[in-house]
Amino acid sequence: MNEKMLKDSPNKNNNRISDEFDDLNSTSNELYHSNTQSEHSAFDDIDDYVYKKPKKSRKRVKTSGSENLFEDVEDIPLVVSDRGVRKKHGNHHRRKRKKMKTWKKVLLSVGCVLLGLVLLFVGTVAVLYFNGSKELISNDYTILAPENVDVQNNGEYVVYNGVTYKYNENITSILLMGIDENELDGEKKIGQAGQSDVNILLTIDTSTGKMSLINISRDIMTDVTEYSVNGGYIGMATHQLCLAYSFGDGKETSCINQVNTVKRLFYNIPINSYFSLDLDGISAINDSVGGVDVVSPENIGDFKQGETYHLEGTQAEAFVRKRQHDTVDANTYRMARQQVYLQSFISQVLNQTKTDFSTPLNLFNVAGEYSCTNINASKVCYLAATAITNGSMSYDMLNVPGEAKQNGNYAEYYVDETKFYEMFLSVFYQPVE
Repeated sequence: MNEKMLKDSPNKNNNRISDEFDDLNSTSNELYHSNTQSEHSAFDDIDDYVYKKPKKSRKRVKTSGSENLFEDVEDIPLVVSDRGVRKKHGNHHRRKRKKMKTWKKVLLSVGCVLLGLVLLFVGTVAVLYFNGSKELISNDYTILAPENVDVQNNGEYVVYNGVTYKYNENITSILLMGIDENELDGEKKIGQAGQSDVNILLTIDTSTGKMSLINISRDIMTDVTEYSVNGGYIGMATHQLCLAYSFGDGKETSCINQVNTVKRLFYNIPINSYFSLDLDGISAINDSVGGVDVVSPENIGDFKQGETYHLEGTQAEAFVRKRQHDTVDANTYRMARQQVYLQSFISQVLNQTKTDFSTPLNLFNVAGEYSCTNINASKVCYLAATAITNGSMSYDMLNVPGEAKQNGNYAEYYVDETKFYEMFLSVFYQPVE
C-alpha cells in the first residue's frame, strides 16, 4: 500500500462516521417534530417511556500536526415510547401534581400541632422529672451515729451489734409541720414566731414507693439554734423541738431552722424538702375532701373514746389540736389523735384520687393560703411518677420512742437513743448480706 492510500484512508473513515452522526440527528429531529404535532404528547403517559442509555460516537479533532485525533462524543439521550421518539427535555414538561384537598391540609396541620404539643409535654415532664430527682435525692451526705456504732465512708456503711448496714440512697425525706400561732402580734420578739406543734418526717423509698411517717414529739429536748429578730446568730441552747420554728420569720427561715433541728436529731440525715401548714387551715383542707371519719382514741372535749365521728369544719381542727395541759402525757395523747386523723385523711385522699386525678391539685391549692413550702413542680412530678411506676400506696406510722417528764409547768420528752437508732436503721438503712 502506497503512502497516499495510508493518508486518505483515515480521512474517509472519519467523514463516513460524521455523516452517520448527522443522519442520526436528522432522524431524531424529524421524529420529534412529528410527535409534537400529534394529538397526544409522548409525555402524557410516563409509564410508556424507556430511556435509552446514550451511545458514544467518535468525532475528529483537528490538530496542528499531520495526524488526525479522535475524541468520544456522547449522543443526545432519546426517549422512546409507543407513540414515537423525542429528545429528553427539562422539568417544565413534567406532568403537574394534583393539588391536596383543603380538608386534608387542615387535618395535616392539626395533626402536626397535636404532635408538637405532645412532644413539648413529654419533654417538659422529662425535664421536671430529671430536676425533681436531683432536688429530692441527695448523694452528698455525712451521716452520724451513736458512739457505739462504727461509721464508715461518711455514714454510707455502719456496723451495729456486729451487723453491717448500708444507707438507702433512694430515700427522700420531707418534714411536715403543723404551726400554732404563726402570726406575730405587735412588736417582734426573739422566739415569738410561732411553734411547730406537729412534726412528721415523711420518708419515701423512690425505688419501691414505700412510705414511712415518723411522728416526732414537739416536747423532745434537743439542741436548737437561736437567732435574733434580724436573723443574726445568737448561739445554741437546749429547748423543746417545737421552739426551733419560733426563731425565724414565721415562714421560710422558721421552716429552715426547724428542718435543721430535726436533721440533728436524726443523725444529720438529708432532709431536702419541707411543708408547713397553719393549724387554722385544717378546717378548710378537711372540708375540701368532704370531711374525714375517725374513731376517737380518748375522751377529750366533745369526743368520746371509741365513738366514730365525721369531722367537718372546726371539728377537725379541735380533734387534732386540742390537748389536756394538766398531764405530762398530754402531747402523747394528742399525737395519737393526730395519727388517727392523718391515716383517715390519707385514705380519703387516695380513694378520691383514683376517680379524680385533680384531687391532689385542688388540695394543694386550698392549702396554699395556709402553707409555706419548698416543694415545687419538679418534685411533685418526680414523686407522682414514682408512685405511678411502683403502684405502691403502703405506709408505716412510727413514733420516736422516749419518755415524757414534767419539769415545772412544761412537759419534756427524752428520746430513748437505743430504740430510736434501731428504728432509724430500719427506715434509712438496709442490712448487707
